[in-house]
Amino acid sequence: MAHNMTHEAAENGQKSEDSVTENGTERSNVTPISPRAARELEVREGRVRAEEIFRTAEYEGEALRMGQVLRRVREALALQLTDIAKETRIRENFLMGIERMEVQTIAPGYLKAYLLTYARYLGLPEQEVVQRYTRECGGLDEVKTAAPVPKIGQIQKKATKWPLIVAGAALLAAVIAAGVTAMVMMNNAPEEPLSEAPVAVSGARDSLFEDARAETSAPVELPLEIVAVRQGWLEVRGADGTIFLSRTLAEGETYYPRLNAGWTVSTRNGGDFQWRVGDVVVGTLGPDGAQVFSVSVDEQLPLAAELLAAPTVAATEEAEPATP
Repeated sequence: MAHNMTHEAAENGQKSEDSVTENGTERSNVTPISPRAARELEVREGRVRAEEIFRTAEYEGEALRMGQVLRRVREALALQLTDIAKETRIRENFLMGIERMEVQTIAPGYLKAYLLTYARYLGLPEQEVVQRYTRECGGLDEVKTAAPVPKIGQIQKKATKWPLIVAGAALLAAVIAAGVTAMVMMNNAPEEPLSEAPVAVSGARDSLFEDARAETSAPVELPLEIVAVRQGWLEVRGADGTIFLSRTLAEGETYYPRLNAGWTVSTRNGGDFQWRVGDVVVGTLGPDGAQVFSVSVDEQLPLAAELLAAPTVAATEEAEPATP
């Protein structure tokens, strides 16, 4: 009996020693976390990161636009566009366009509904998402209505259009009366006899600068381009706010904007890009190291035409001797 008790005590002592690891930690005191609890912890951490990104609109020190915020929030929550498209019934390429703020392929009237649905799926304040998106992409008619409503004191009574209509009709009547009077006076004027004398027509040029004016008369045909002298971010917008380009261009990459269309360009560093016409450098988008917003493309055309015309004028002056 004593032998059996000693054997059992020895076994218990051996089990007690086996429960201690090499670093002295008792295995019996370590509670393993379940896979479900691990997933819940990961989800909570992702939600905290997502809320921080949305609140600060920054990611790793980089300022984000609303489309980029939506993308970073989705990544923090470990969500895939394919899964979101299936659950929200929004096409995956539309979701990608919303994140890139390239929404010209989305039919008018649908963007606001897509933004509300996407924000609700990500757990973000829906109206705030639409309003911030509106401020950064305000040229889109379908999101203009989401802008903050003015206070009651700022709302004015809608003016009637009748005064404008009456004024327009009076102006039109005055123009017609003036035209009729002029026609009557011309018909009543005495006819002058036709002259049979020959009329001399000068074939000489008005000045030495005639060729230069001819070359600069149509600057719209100039191949004006934007060239990245070093890697930098560039955004190109149309006159209605449509974003045609919004990405980082590599050094030496060229973009040809549409001319005489009211387009504008923006960049974080004006010295990263140059206006060029072929090999002729018209100038930089802005000062080196300074941010540039909504610079007009069309305003560069006269300067480019002037720079291109300067060599032509100089060559003309050398070719034609001065008149004694």
